[in-house]
Amino acid sequence: MSEFLNNAALNKRFNYKAPWRLLDFAEKVDETHLKGFKAFTVNEEFFVGHFPSHPIVPGVLHVEAIRQLCLAFAPGEVSDWRVLQVERVKFRRQILPGDRMTIEAEKLESEEGTLKYKAACITASGKCSEATITLGANAGFAGFTAVPETVADFDRTDAISMDTDKVMSLMPHRFPFLLIDYIAKTEETKVHAIKNVSGNEQFFSCGFDNLPEALLCEIGAQASCASILSRPENAGKLGFFMAIDKAVYHRPVYPGEQLRIESDLPSGSSKFGKGSGKIYSGNEVVFEITLMFAIVDA
Repeated sequence: MSEFLNNAALNKRFNYKAPWRLLDFAEKVDETHLKGFKAFTVNEEFFVGHFPSHPIVPGVLHVEAIRQLCLAFAPGEVSDWRVLQVERVKFRRQILPGDRMTIEAEKLESEEGTLKYKAACITASGKCSEATITLGANAGFAGFTAVPETVADFDRTDAISMDTDKVMSLMPHRFPFLLIDYIAKTEETKVHAIKNVSGNEQFFSCGFDNLPEALLCEIGAQASCASILSRPENAGKLGFFMAIDKAVYHRPVYPGEQLRIESDLPSGSSKFGKGSGKIYSGNEVVFEITLMFAIVDA
């Protein structure tokens, strides 16, 4: 028997507030199939900061919408689960203001204690994205009980490679979707970017206890794009997120942490860039990703 959750029921299931609620309705069609729906209006706040001259739903919010659909019908409480990994993510079409998105998810076989779904986001124009997501128990690290140690090697000084203004000159991202603070250091094809996670950030007042997992993908992508767009041959161009081969989440990230994004971006003449990256908190790896993006004329 199917189960349907309208907006009021979703409000009881989730504590997420605008602009981080990415489901209007959700349906459990049967034991292995879920369906979700989201109508996008031009007034969604993330459009202000994501390619403002040509607003686009951020690709990582496709992934977040999939996560929310899977959690809508997961056993227990939403807080009992976290993302372990996403893989085989492809962004095929843009979702624009005024589009209506349907999410279709199929439950796959997985290890005991995990939930694994293959999902696609679809509009009237066709399939916009697809992803496979694995959820597991939210156990282990549960936040800080004392002030964490700091690693000062990459703190902001006059010696950093790119300050915030320089980053913004390379990318059109702005609040609330500019997710790196500066580039601390560059070494041939490797870049070290910094993101300070503040308790004042929008998503923490919208129902999230930790940094939304999908945003770690965006943080990795922005660090990579800022680096590659700074190369002379790419002056004036734009970078678009195209795919995630695999992203692995080692633990949640909490307010007060400084994230160091270490991306390796091999040089090449192709308009497509492929890179790998790790995100550290102090000396601990909290996230790893392999991704692809396109470099196009502005």
